[in-house]
Parts: sequence; structure tokens; C-alpha cells
Amino acid sequence: MPTREHRSRLRAASIVLIATLAISAIGVALVASIEPSRWRAIEHAAERSGWLRGVPQAGDTNESAEIEQRARAAFDRLAYPANRIPPDWQGQARAYVRRNVRDGVDFNPLAGNPSGTRPPNTTSWSPLGPAPIDNNAASDGYKYGLVTGRINALAVDPTDSTVAYAGATAGGLWKTTSCCTAGTTWVPLWEDKDFVTQAVGAIAIDPNNPAVLYVGTGDFDAGDQFSAGIMKSSDGGTTWTQLGADVFTPFASGTPNQPDQNVGALAIDPRNSNTVLVGTRFGFYISYNAGASWARYNVHGHSSESQQVSSIVLDASTNPTTAYVAIGYPYASRAFGDIGGGNGVYKASLPASGAPSFTLLNSGWPAGTGSGSSNSVGRIRLATSAQNPQIIYAQVGDYLQFNALGTWVSTNGGTSWAQLAGSADAAYTDCDGISTSEGQDWYDLFIGVDPSDDKTLYIGRTSLYKLVVNAGYTSVTSLTNLANVYSQSCAGYGSLHPDQHSVAMIASNKFVVGNDGGIYLANGQAGGFTAMQKGLDISQFYAGQLGADFATSTTQFAFGGMQDNGSASWDAANSSLQWQARGNGGDGFFAAFDPLSSTKTQGNWYTEYTYGSLSCSTTGAQGLFNDCVGGWYSPFGFRIDRSDWSTPFVLDQLHCTNINCRNIVLGTYRMWASGTGGTTRAGWAAVSPDLTKGNLQNDNANNTIIDVRLAPASPTSAVVGTDDGNVQWSSNLFSGANCTQAAAGTAAFSCTPNGAASWVNLTGGNAVLPNRAIQGVGFDPSNSQVVYAAVGGFNANTPGTPGHLFQASCSAGCTSPADWAWVNKTGNLPDVPADSVIANPNNRKQVFVGTHFGFYYTNDIDAAPVVWQRYQNSLPNTVIKYLVIDRGASTLAAFTYGRSVYTIKLPGPGGFGLVPNAPGGLSASAVSGSQIHLSWADNATDETNFQIERCSGANCTNFALVATVGVNTTGYNDTGLTISTSYSYRVRATNAAGGSDYTNTASATTLAQQQRDLFVPVAINSLP
Repeated sequence: MPTREHRSRLRAASIVLIATLAISAIGVALVASIEPSRWRAIEHAAERSGWLRGVPQAGDTNESAEIEQRARAAFDRLAYPANRIPPDWQGQARAYVRRNVRDGVDFNPLAGNPSGTRPPNTTSWSPLGPAPIDNNAASDGYKYGLVTGRINALAVDPTDSTVAYAGATAGGLWKTTSCCTAGTTWVPLWEDKDFVTQAVGAIAIDPNNPAVLYVGTGDFDAGDQFSAGIMKSSDGGTTWTQLGADVFTPFASGTPNQPDQNVGALAIDPRNSNTVLVGTRFGFYISYNAGASWARYNVHGHSSESQQVSSIVLDASTNPTTAYVAIGYPYASRAFGDIGGGNGVYKASLPASGAPSFTLLNSGWPAGTGSGSSNSVGRIRLATSAQNPQIIYAQVGDYLQFNALGTWVSTNGGTSWAQLAGSADAAYTDCDGISTSEGQDWYDLFIGVDPSDDKTLYIGRTSLYKLVVNAGYTSVTSLTNLANVYSQSCAGYGSLHPDQHSVAMIASNKFVVGNDGGIYLANGQAGGFTAMQKGLDISQFYAGQLGADFATSTTQFAFGGMQDNGSASWDAANSSLQWQARGNGGDGFFAAFDPLSSTKTQGNWYTEYTYGSLSCSTTGAQGLFNDCVGGWYSPFGFRIDRSDWSTPFVLDQLHCTNINCRNIVLGTYRMWASGTGGTTRAGWAAVSPDLTKGNLQNDNANNTIIDVRLAPASPTSAVVGTDDGNVQWSSNLFSGANCTQAAAGTAAFSCTPNGAASWVNLTGGNAVLPNRAIQGVGFDPSNSQVVYAAVGGFNANTPGTPGHLFQASCSAGCTSPADWAWVNKTGNLPDVPADSVIANPNNRKQVFVGTHFGFYYTNDIDAAPVVWQRYQNSLPNTVIKYLVIDRGASTLAAFTYGRSVYTIKLPGPGGFGLVPNAPGGLSASAVSGSQIHLSWADNATDETNFQIERCSGANCTNFALVATVGVNTTGYNDTGLTISTSYSYRVRATNAAGGSDYTNTASATTLAQQQRDLFVPVAINSLP
């Protein structure tokens, strides 16, 4: 998570000033009495305090609050204003799209380039990476080598340690067959699957059959991606079945009234592989039939809302198998956190069916555990000894400061426990003995036991620690910080990215770790980590920008901001085509650079940390990024304005002088603008009042602007969207005699922020636009009085005003809401949150939309109704967070939240290639002992042929192509079959763009005795 305060130099200077004044007051004698070693510790603490961005210090939980705020904001944008989410919105969207939206060509994975980058082309999306990022290229901040996005879950094949699986926050499931070295390459298992989620929270491999995998979906650790059930594969990840779609979803029937059921724990009974245990944020579940059905069971008798299952381990040495389940709700701030002391470890023997009988194992635990009164126990992670499963460890966080409460051990199967002496939070230090006081155990926490030595433990928190237990299992003999992730003078610094989430033990002193920066092999020694990021393009982008003439220029850049890994740039001149970190690290959000003058060593580049903490370099991408915030922050670095976690800003790339672009705007709850590049505080001016409704919870992060765009047809016009449903427009954001469309591109072009700018609330009084979050806004490229709004949330929350894409326009006046008319342009778009909208500068009728469920476009936004097509060719089905087009109007880029960046050349008037509509109504009937007749409906006008596939058996799935027939065909006679044999069929239409969806499956059984084949008339071109 966040690691670097971009205003660090200012804050460090403040620390130095305060220290200097204090020293003067105390006197030189006291200074002289301090030993040199202590001075080093003081200096180190001051340095660390100045460098850390939001990382809690000595009980400071600011970052934890920020992360929780982010998750709540993400939920609010989906649930506002009714505070609910349809339980199976993802599955419903998939079914709707298959019925109502034409698809582009089949997904076509582009193989053969491990760097994960390719130039844009016209027929498919091209991955631009990063896969991974060179974090050491950053000019400032912490450096961690090759990094990628967050890994929530890991699993290694117990029979073949070269086979491993990794689950990303929003980037799907990955597999390697070459684990574990620096050359390990990962391949995606889900990118060509039309899954409704790409979020992974847990992975379990069947101990009796390693080809069987269960994958729990959703983001358990941070909660910003939702679950869609359990994915199961019986062939090592080639094919998949979705399980529990009606159980493990937001607001699922029979579960607590909570937004997420994200899966964080999975276990398979070694004695009976049909028994599968699942832990989610709000419940414990068991399937006794290999996932075919599920039941929820309370682990304790307190509130069902507090039953967050943070860990499950099994002991198969007993008969029946013993289950240990940790209930570890981490928050004291929530009303239902640890109700009645419910957090703790529970034990039960697994029955053949029905509810296990759980017993709280509270002997030796903190007072209050299970007694009916709250205690300090927060999140808990469990691990057992490989030699003796009666030895169980529990790593426990506290739910007040989110620090380490300690490590507990039981040597008798949980009957009694003891906290290891020396395992409390104060024992966690860096190499200088400075307390790390990490404050994030609710978010990043694991415990692993060396498989050959159960007295050697590995504790994953923000950093990674090695804990050695004494012979009597009573105390800690050593606790070593192996990574020192924030202590630059210590051994191990830079070898491991912060924030450890998952571990998979392989052998003694050999294990793999998953964190906010990807996957690492560890050898149990300080600094003994090997990055294994090759192929992992799983970065979670918020926004970004392309350089001018991206598809044609040889000198080219891309730039974007990511969760956990700051901002990074792509440079076409870089021979490795590897993205390089820029700026100060931490989380990155919106990003921009001057497309006319910028290179690695010149021009203005802009990055952003949380809540509009803007930094800029005036000496190129490799330059030092300094604070360049305006009046939304105080001169001392304190936030003044309400602002979003990802505060939107944009540099006008189209209205510039002949040598550089200087107009830049940023939105908090009001708009700020600069006509001089925004590189100094004095250059910024407020140009609006409060543009929000102000009806969300006021916590300084809601009721904010969440997207802003500048008009291509006017240098003075802007439109903004807010999280509480407003769309506001201004035609005079900037002013000046030479601030005109005609002057753009000349040396005379100059604009001044207009402090008296007028704004029109386009939302006011309309009965068309829903009162939901406005996730994205955009302009008609040729008319600044035509705007678009991409609407989040769901129709069920505003049933009287459904829809997700809207157009507003005015023809005269344009100074009041009454002058504007809204039109619903949703057409056949699915009911999913729309995140971004942009029109083709070369063709105003062609509009592109990025959503939570893929990418869509229309060739005619003026049509009634608008017809949208989905186009995912080589684009994984993940959240399309931000769409942007380069200054040269050649290339469209999709910045995704989980699968990095993809580009494609802008299409002509006909759009991208489309596959035919799928045929329908397939039926099969036996004609004789050797012939079956098929018939179907032709629903397309642009197919080139139909493909008939067959397999043996009524419920078979191993279809193979048996025939291809021509256009306009609606039947086929399959001959040469075996008597009394069942066959199943499916059909699809194809053209140059690819194949349609398949028809329904139809089955028939040939007759029992051989008869003369009957002639069944079909179209002549359908005969085999």
C-alpha cells in the first residue's frame, strides 16, 4: 500500500526545524550527553518519518483509515443511493450480453513476448504492459526492483513444486510450470474466459488429486473487488466451472446484510475430497459434494455479522478430520467488530454432513475472549506443523491499532494456548532496533511454518520476519526483519516489496511470498528474495495518458498511476519495452505529461498520490518530482478541500502553444485550474464553487468530483462528474484574448484561470439522468455543448431512471439547466457500472465506453435506440477504469484495474470487426441407426459458414468439429454413426472476425437397429 509522501521533503524539513528548536531550548549539554549510537537511531527515525507516506507510526492508523475509506468509496459508487448491490449483477450482466450484445472477434491471446508489450493494431487490443515495472528507475522514494500488482493467494502443487498458481487482486489466476527462479514465467488461466470477476482471494489444491483446484473469488484483504463464487477446475486450470454463484455474492440470500462475501480461506479435507470448507468476510461454509451445493454454518453464537473467517487449517491425522477456524474481524471502529469477544480460534470434528459442532479454544488467550465482552483480538492467521499437526500457531493482530498482538502456540491440538514471550508488537524492529509499528495487520498478514522445522516461522506483515521458537515452545529466541522494507540502510532493503499477503511453503528455507508488488522466492535469509514477476501484467491502473501520434511516432511515451506501485512510464525507445517507475512511489492515480515537449529529460510530468497530492517534474520523466499542489492543500501539507482518493486532474493536450501544453485542471469538491503548467502553488486558482450535492457521508473523501474532461472543441470548456450524482459544465473555465480555438497551436496562445467562471448544474431538474455516481464524463469532439455521462451503480437503485450512458446538449443559451436536454443513450448496454466514456475525434458518432464488465462501442450515437457492440479481442474481461485517446487521434488506450494497459488503433466508420450473431434453437433427431438430423435458426446476415461440433454422450463436453457448412444453412445430416449411441451437438456461425457464441446443446440417440437412412431435405449447401 502507500509507501511515500510526495511532500516528504517539506515534512522532513519541518521535523528538522522542530528538532533544531528543541535542541536550542534544551541546551548543548544535553546534546553532548546523547551517545552516537542513539543519535543514529534518532536520525533514522526522523528520516523514516519524513520518507514514509501514510505508513502508520507508533499506533498511527491513518493509512488503515485511508484504505478502509477507499473500499467504502468503491462500495458507495456501486450502491448509492439505495446502499444495495444486486446479488448476482455480474452473472446477470454476462447472460444479458450473450443475448443482446454483438461481440467482436473471439479472444485471441497474443503469445511470444514475455515483456507483455506490443504496438497497437487495428483488429485486436495490444497489451502495453507493464509486465513487470522497473521500480528502481524512480527518481525518488523507495525502490524494490521488478514489481507488478498485488497477489492475494498462492498455491504450489504438492506433488510437483515446479507447478504453482497465483491469484491477483483483479487480474485473475496465473500458473507457472517453471517455479521457482528469476526466470519463472507466469501465464494467465482466465484471460480468455468470460468470467464475471478476475479477483482471487484464495486457492486450494486437492491433496488427493492436484489437477483439481478450487479458487475463491473476491478481494478479501482490501474489499475493493467483489466475489462471484468459487471457480473449480478438474484439469489443472484448463476448463472451469462456477460454483456457489448464488451464495458467495454481495447481499446473497441468507447471508448478513453486508456488501461483500469475498472469499479469503479455502480448505479441502484430505480424508474426503468432496468436503470443501470456505471462509468469507461474513461467514463459514461447507460443501459435502465437491462444490455442487453449499451451506452456511455459524461458528459462534454472537452476531452473524462478526463472523469473518480469516483462516482455516485442517488436521487429517485425526479421524474424522479436525478443522480449526479463526474468526478474526479486524476493526474496532465498526459497531459489530468482535461482538462478545467472538474473535478467536474454534475447533470442530468434520461430520459427514450438516453443521460441525465448534468449540472456542480460549485457554491461554486474552481475557474476554468468548466471554461476552470485547477484547483486543483482531485478525488471526493460522498454520500447523508438518511434522506434528497438533502444534498450531496463530498470528494475531489487535483491532485497535492493527499492530501485532502476538504469536500464540498450542502443542496439544488447541486444548491450551500460550503467547510466545517476545512476540508482541514491540519486538518487531528494523536493523537499528527502531520499532516498525506497522499498523496494517488487518490488511497484510500471514504466518508460515518451515516444513522441516516447526520452530522456524515466517510472519508476513508490511515487512517479512523470521521468528525462531525455543525448544519448549514458550518464547521467541530471535525475531529478524528479513526485508526491512522501509529502512534503506538495513540489509535486505529493496529486495522485497512491502505488504505481504500470502505464502506457500515448499521445503526447508524455500517458500514463495505474494505481496503488493508481486511474487518472490524466499530462502529464509535477510535479503534472500528473488523476484518472479515475468509475464505478470496485473497492475491496477486508475488513469493515464498517451503521447502524441502514438501509433505512428517513433518517439513515444505512455504514463499512468497504479494502486500500490506509484506511477510509471512506457518509452518506445527502451529496448526492453519495460515500464519504469517515476516520481515518489506509493499509490499512483491520475498522471499526465506534456505531449509536445516531454522526454525522459525535459518537459513537465505530473504524478499524484492520494487525495490530490500532486507532484511534478519540470525536467522530464527521470527528473525529481516536487510538490506542486495548489490551494486545496495548506503550505504545511495539510489537506483543506474534500477530495477523492483518486483525485482527477487532466492536462489539456489539444490547446497548447506551438511548443508546450500549459492548461491543467484538478477537481476536489470544486475546480482548480492553471494556465502556466501548474508547477507552482501560485499558478493555481479556484475556478468554481462547491459542485457536489453534498448528500453522502461527509468524511472529507465523499461528495467530491471523480472525473473531469476538457472540451476538444474549446479551450475554455470543461465538464465534471461527482460521486453524488452531479454533472456540471462550464464554458469559461479559462479566459484571455488569446485563449481561443484559433490561437491554439501558436506562440500567442495563453489562458488565465477564471475565478469568476460560471457553472451550469446539468443535473438540476432533469428527469432522465439517474441519481447515481457519475463515474466518467466526456465531450462531443466537435461541439463543446454536447457532453456525455457514464453512470455507475445499478438500475435497481434508481428504477425510475435506469441507464448507464447519457448525452446532454443545448442549442441556445446554455446558462441554466432548463437550456439542456438529457437523452438516455444506454441502448443495449448491460446493467453494469460504466466507468469511462470518450468519443472518437475522427468520427463524432463513434463513442467508446469502459465498464466493470468490458469494453463497448457504437458506430452511431445518434441512432434511436443506440446499438452497442462489445469488443474484447485480446482484452481480458476486467474493469476498464479509464479510456483515453492520444493527441494525434490515432490510438485508444484502456487503463484497466487489474490487467494493466491495452491499446488499439482507432477504427474507421464501420468500427471493429464483429462476429456473426449466434444461431439458435438447435434440435437433434435420430433418423436411423447411423444418422442424426440437426436443424437450427440462422440469426445472422454476415456469416461465412457454420461449424458443427459433436461429442459422444448426453452430457459430454469434449466437443470436436465434424463439419463446416455454408451461408444461410439451417440444417445438417450427420451420418456414419453407431447404432444405439447418444450424441450431443452444438453449432456456431463464423466469419473473418471469428466465431459466434454456440447454440444450445442438443442430444439424440441413434436407433437400436440399423435402418436404411432416410432422406431428410436440407439446404443443398448443408450436405456433408
